[in-house]
Amino acid sequence: MATTELALHGGPKAVTIKEPEGWQTFGREEAERVEQMAAEADLSGQGTGVTKAFEEAFAEYVGRSHALSQMNGTSTLWAAYFAVGVGPGDEVIHPTYSWIGSIAPAVFLGARPVFCEVDPQTLTADPEDIERRITVRTRAISVVHLFGNPVDMDAVMAISRHYGIPVIEDCSHAHGAEWDGKVVGSIGDVGCFSLQGERRGAMSVGEGGVVVTDNREYYERMLICGHLNRTGVADELTRPEYRVLRNTCLGIKFRVHALGMGLGVEQLRKLDAVNEKRREVHRQLNRIAEEIPGLEPVVVLEKATPGGFYGYRLLYRPEALGGLPVETFLEALQAEGAEVTGCDFPLLHTLPLFAEGFDLYGGDRGPLAGDYRGYREGDLPVSEAAHKQVLALPGFTDPRPGVLAQYMEAFRKVAANAGIL
Repeated sequence: MATTELALHGGPKAVTIKEPEGWQTFGREEAERVEQMAAEADLSGQGTGVTKAFEEAFAEYVGRSHALSQMNGTSTLWAAYFAVGVGPGDEVIHPTYSWIGSIAPAVFLGARPVFCEVDPQTLTADPEDIERRITVRTRAISVVHLFGNPVDMDAVMAISRHYGIPVIEDCSHAHGAEWDGKVVGSIGDVGCFSLQGERRGAMSVGEGGVVVTDNREYYERMLICGHLNRTGVADELTRPEYRVLRNTCLGIKFRVHALGMGLGVEQLRKLDAVNEKRREVHRQLNRIAEEIPGLEPVVVLEKATPGGFYGYRLLYRPEALGGLPVETFLEALQAEGAEVTGCDFPLLHTLPLFAEGFDLYGGDRGPLAGDYRGYREGDLPVSEAAHKQVLALPGFTDPRPGVLAQYMEAFRKVAANAGIL
């Protein structure tokens, strides 16, 4: 290994290329689409025009009968929980390693989250721990294909069938990922996708989301949940108990801005190509884990094909570098110019909201009040240990020439000098 003096100690930086990412989220096609929509005043209403075209194309891509565009990924999860009947007194099992938006809608519907462990190698929900936490109050199982890495959906769906509990897939990081040849979002009862506009996501429309299902009743419940005055919504409602609501539905609007769906149509066409670029980058970055002691790649299960992605993650094993603390390892990498951080999502059960509870409705009411126990350090020991060992790298799509080699050199330098850090 190279023994060049660390930048932390005054040596030259390993990563020197400025603006390392060459990929642009939006291009000429998106600009032309938005310009055309503006000229045609295709800006609102939903259920028609480009928005309807996007929903149909996305449903076909995922392999589902129904797709609904929404204003963001959080609202897709709200609609999904509402669709499967989550309400006051219910419990929803959910991995602690995720983003708060994945579970917060269930809390607003009156349900309590029951956090489960993640597998320390895949960082996704541990099916065995999911099953251990099922009670008579469990209304739904929510799993997250974290950072584009699919959950073991065979095991999760076996649990679902055995107990008769619906499964919601949060695919916000996993556009185009597959499990056993099926696009994620097409395996559980409802699939939820964020379309937030930043480079980490493979599909971006600024702000937006899309939710998919094969279940007609779930689809109609999602319509009434958030599609006030959607064009043609009264005709889409076929079940008598929902049809009586007509176009006003339940009076709530979760609709996306139509221009975002114009971007989405073009982004969907590029998705497979973007994913292949990102997979190649990940294959190259995996060389870091192969060569540098103390680093391991996040495990991808045999039936899984990652996609979408949301950055790149490595697992740090300090014992291979003489017990060097992860904080010191990171400090040295960052001094080398490498954009590497520790785990960028907190464990949900450690957040004050869930650890201590919250009087959501006032008067000591709501799912996180009353006899809510909360969570303590040590309640989810496997996830707590794994969380401390995650390193987060950028999610490159089209890195500038030499960038990945410079990242490799940064890791080499720090590992070679671990004994003097």
